[in-house]
Amino acid sequence: MRFKTKVKSHIKEIREEYNLSQQELADKIGVSRQTIYYLEKGSYNPSLTISFKIAEVLEKPLKEIFYQEPIIKDILKNKTLEELEKISSEVGITTNKLIKLNNIDIELDNDFTKLDLEKIAKKLGMKFDDLFEE
Repeated sequence: MRFKTKVKSHIKEIREEYNLSQQELADKIGVSRQTIYYLEKGSYNPSLTISFKIAEVLEKPLKEIFYQEPIIKDILKNKTLEELEKISSEVGITTNKLIKLNNIDIELDNDFTKLDLEKIAKKLGMKFDDLFEE
């Protein structure tokens, strides 16, 4: 099984290395400052044209700027330890096992059954198909 992923970027970190403001980067790329804001926030996926322009302006390969991250990581990182303990108790797994989901890249190992993952998704207020692929 695999996690469903979303595209994330290192645009903010790289932009700050170059001491560029969002507006300066936007001007060089030919987009609005708001576009840079949403790219950095992770709520907007750029077209290929904009992606290549960003790579050109930042003088980095695409794979150093953009990467895929499991959706579940954003969900788990916003949970307190107390919330994670409650979820793991209700699902019937250890808290460490639940936290382990936050450290797995894309492929899930055999430590998790489909039933475990379905229960975890439900306790996180999600559907299994929104977080995992078979």
